[in-house]
Amino acid sequence: MGGCVSKKIAISHTAPTDLQKKYEQKCRKDYSLNVITRIVGKTFWIYAPTNKPLFDFAAESPSPPDPLKKVAKYDLLYIDGSYKDKIFHFEYDIIPKTKSSLQNEGIRNEGTDYFNKLYNNLFTAVTETLLDPHTPISFVVMCITDIKKGIEARYTFYLEDYRMASVEGIPYDEFSKRVLQESKGSTNYIGDEIGQHLEYTDILMPDFLTKQMINRIRFKFTQSDFPPQESYEEAILGVIADTNHYYRFKDFKEVRTNDIRARKKMILTPKQLAFFGEDKMKDNGANSKGKLIHIIFEDGKTTFKDQ
Repeated sequence: MGGCVSKKIAISHTAPTDLQKKYEQKCRKDYSLNVITRIVGKTFWIYAPTNKPLFDFAAESPSPPDPLKKVAKYDLLYIDGSYKDKIFHFEYDIIPKTKSSLQNEGIRNEGTDYFNKLYNNLFTAVTETLLDPHTPISFVVMCITDIKKGIEARYTFYLEDYRMASVEGIPYDEFSKRVLQESKGSTNYIGDEIGQHLEYTDILMPDFLTKQMINRIRFKFTQSDFPPQESYEEAILGVIADTNHYYRFKDFKEVRTNDIRARKKMILTPKQLAFFGEDKMKDNGANSKGKLIHIIFEDGKTTFKDQ
C-alpha cells in the first residue's frame, strides 16, 4: 500500500512571499536561526539545518508498574494505509501477545538540549507569524536536520490544530497525537544546507488523516494504558471513526480493512463507521445500522458474511 501523504506539484524557485520573509526574519532576528521556507499550495515548509546533534541516550529513572495499566493482549506487527477514490484502505497483521516485559532497560533516546530549544523556537516563530486566521496555510512541515551526521526529524501538522492547542481548545497531549512525527537518516542529508533532498509537496487532508490514523492505531496497541483487550477490530475501527469525527471529515464513501493473518476483509460505509469509537451512535439507531460485510478467504475459497 502507498504511504504518500501529499500531492506532487512542480516547484519554481520564485521570490519568497511576505509570509516566508516574516517567518525567516523572525527566526533570524530572535533566535539566530537561518531557516529556509517554501510554500506549496497551502503547505508551509520549514527547513532548519544544523551541525549540532539532535538526539542522545539518557538513563531512565525506574518506576513501579502502574496497577491501572492493562497488559497488552495483542502485538501489532504491521499496519499500512492509503486513501484513493474516496476510500480509506488499511491492512494489518496482528497476533496474540505471548510474552510481556514489565521492565525497561533503563535507557531512553531523547532530544538533546539544543534540539529541544531549536524545536521550541521554531514553533514559537509559527505562533507569532502564521496563526493569523487569514493566513492562507493549512499544513506546516517542519524539518530539523543534522547535516553533519545525516539525521532528520520531521513534523507535519494541521495549522488549525496548532491554533486550537495554543488557546487550549484541545489539550497539548491531543495535539501531539495529531502531529505526524518521523525521524530518518541518510547520507543524502549530510552537508545539505539548502534542503535539496526534500521533495516539497502539498499535503492533502485525507492523506494526512490516513497517516494520523495509522499512528493512533500504533499508539493504541503499543503505548496506551488501555490497549485492545477483546476485539482488536473494534479498536481499530474506533480510531478511524474518531479521527474522522475530530476533523468532521466526510469526503469518503467506504473504509476497507484487510486483516492479513486472519484473511478477513471488512467494508464499512460512513453510516456503519459511526457505530464505532468514543462518539459512536447509540443502540436506538440500530435499525439503520446496515450491513457490515466480512470477506473471508480460507482454503482458497471466498466467503461473504453479513453482520
